[in-house]
Amino acid sequence: MSLTPTEPVLILSDLHLGHRASRIEHPEQLCSLLHGPGSVIFNGDTAEMRNTEDRLVGRKLAADLARICHQAGRKAFFVNGNHDPTVSSTNHLDLERGAILVTHGDILFLDLAPWSRDAKHYRLKHRQILDGLGPDDFTDFEKRLLATKRAAIELQMIEEPLTRGRTPRFKLFIRHLWPPHRPLMILKAWWESPGRAANLARVFRPQARFIIVGHTHYPGTWKVAPRVIINTGGFVPYFGACAAIIESGRLDVRRIDSFRRQFILGKRLASFAVDRLRPTEGF
Repeated sequence: MSLTPTEPVLILSDLHLGHRASRIEHPEQLCSLLHGPGSVIFNGDTAEMRNTEDRLVGRKLAADLARICHQAGRKAFFVNGNHDPTVSSTNHLDLERGAILVTHGDILFLDLAPWSRDAKHYRLKHRQILDGLGPDDFTDFEKRLLATKRAAIELQMIEEPLTRGRTPRFKLFIRHLWPPHRPLMILKAWWESPGRAANLARVFRPQARFIIVGHTHYPGTWKVAPRVIINTGGFVPYFGACAAIIESGRLDVRRIDSFRRQFILGKRLASFAVDRLRPTEGF
């Protein structure tokens, strides 16, 4: 999907509004981040909407977030994630004349979230949906993204509601360690994500030099020549979040800090001049 937002453009991901582990209790904690940008792109898993019980909470919090952006005079754009696969009709954005691809990142894995206890179910359902695509649809980026979201929707009742109650951080940490192979699957996903994102762009967006994702909750910037992969992390404990900011032909990555229960922009972690890949570079 093509988009020409008002600059500066701020890109965040994985707010997980409503999730009992989210560091955001209410979207108003993001107000300080809205002082500068003209547009804000929420790149998936903005709110919990997958489970029927979660959906009422998630939709309210997403609406609150959209209202806060509107009151601040900022344009808000929501990209679907695997936890909010129906928050909008947008599954990806092509920015800066195709130089930047923004998508949540769940498409990178056949099982959507390989660290999930229900990864096997997601893998089987996703493969079933992909097998039903015709040759033309299989090579269509948007159709492939829709297949990923369909897998999340059709298995929405497998996992327990995520908006119910609060989970202490220590208990959450212990939960992440079970079953015993889960930490290894998380590490494996972190290791593979940059290369998978680069391959995704090579196949579907060969002119994109920058790919901005979230999903794995592990923030960072990786160079997979000739591309740059940026993961903006998430607003969940332990690993932190960062923001991608596009303005005047530059792409900056900045850490997000917390101050007096407000989230603010912190240290600049990386800065790039934005340009598209030449045809000979894209492959």
